[in-house]
Amino acid sequence: MRSTKILIGLALLLAKPALAQLPPDLALVQQSAGFTDITGIRAPPAPGSRLWVLEQSGRARILQGSTISATPYLRLCASAAAGCFVPPGGFTSGGERGLLGMAFHPSYASNRQVYINYTNGGGNTVIARLQTSSVNPELADTATFSIVLTISQDFSNHNGGDLHFGGDGFLYIGMGDGGSANDPCARSQTLDPALLCNGVANDGQVGCASNASCGPVSRGISRALLGKMLRIDVDNSTPAGTNRLCAAAADGSAPYAIPSSNPFASTTSNCAEVWALGLRNPFRFSFDRETKDLLIGDVGQGAREEVDFESASSLGGRNYGWRCREGTLSNLTNAPVCNQPGVFDGPIFEYDHGGGRCSITGGYRYRGPAPSLQGLYFFGDFCEGIIRVATEAEGGSWSQQTWLSSGGNIRSFGEDAIGNVYVGTATTVSLITGTLPSNTIFINGFEAP
Repeated sequence: MRSTKILIGLALLLAKPALAQLPPDLALVQQSAGFTDITGIRAPPAPGSRLWVLEQSGRARILQGSTISATPYLRLCASAAAGCFVPPGGFTSGGERGLLGMAFHPSYASNRQVYINYTNGGGNTVIARLQTSSVNPELADTATFSIVLTISQDFSNHNGGDLHFGGDGFLYIGMGDGGSANDPCARSQTLDPALLCNGVANDGQVGCASNASCGPVSRGISRALLGKMLRIDVDNSTPAGTNRLCAAAADGSAPYAIPSSNPFASTTSNCAEVWALGLRNPFRFSFDRETKDLLIGDVGQGAREEVDFESASSLGGRNYGWRCREGTLSNLTNAPVCNQPGVFDGPIFEYDHGGGRCSITGGYRYRGPAPSLQGLYFFGDFCEGIIRVATEAEGGSWSQQTWLSSGGNIRSFGEDAIGNVYVGTATTVSLITGTLPSNTIFINGFEAP
């Protein structure tokens, strides 16, 4: 089993396999500087030489070689200004809010669809769809902008922010637990919106705090999606009527549908959008482009940072443990759900907060053109600023080690269409590379197939 159950025991989970020697040709090459507060590095599925670099303030800028486009592909703004687009409901950035994620539709070459994750003027998470201009491939066509779903947030932090299309063609959205510390609104373990904490202590709902920020249920049942990994079908829609969609319109309609294979698609009470639960803040996650496996970098609270794993053959419904567990550590014991045997799936590896570490930035498993780097998982810690490398041994155990300073806070990783991996600090984008085959072709400084 590649995913280790908590009940196997803490000692086994913390056992450290022998570290694999890092390839001697492993190198970090800066591609470009000049960005501000990078939150994402993305590329369309078709091979090409362009990267889309997201900035928290609302800009998506195209990087080609070492050149940054003079005009942003997209610029979200809180108020009208030249070159700005104010989305319905507004836009806000700062802290952990802003433009946080982007995903290109698998059929982008024909439909030009792009999906973004951002924070609206009310501080809530919005997933929206728009198209690239049919006239200028370096500009978004904001006339095609439409909102797919909105999720209410309790606090200003733990917004998650990442989204990716899986190998199954469905859109996965990582949602944080709604913020504050220790998940006071008990979102991460709540699947049934009828059990949402409403800000009143001792109201019969397990773990509810006396905290007005948790708010009444009337504020919206979408908060039952917090602390979860969501999975939706954006190529279809849901008509009005009774259903289990927790981010649908008041009449039950939604511009997305639920895959029939979602683990809660046919339940009578739980949110149908949910694929997995028990996450604290999956700020960055990714899919292995070769195996289609899912790797989630889930930010811990005060002790542990973790990477969770789910194979492509998974049927979903996994519970990664928060707020009952922080990594493999027990965090809460007074809620009945935290004391049920066999409930939680543990991380494939974790690390503590020694040496200035504080917040994992999940990365990618390398599947690019450098033979020596195949299968290595690159990730980092925001505070430590060190790029780290994890290796899977035969049998499924993982080991991880430090590699190299990124030169700043590690804010995001990215991958291009042929599997090259990039790392972003606040201002720079750098390429992780090794020795390439002699027949490698370069286009504008980027390797091409």
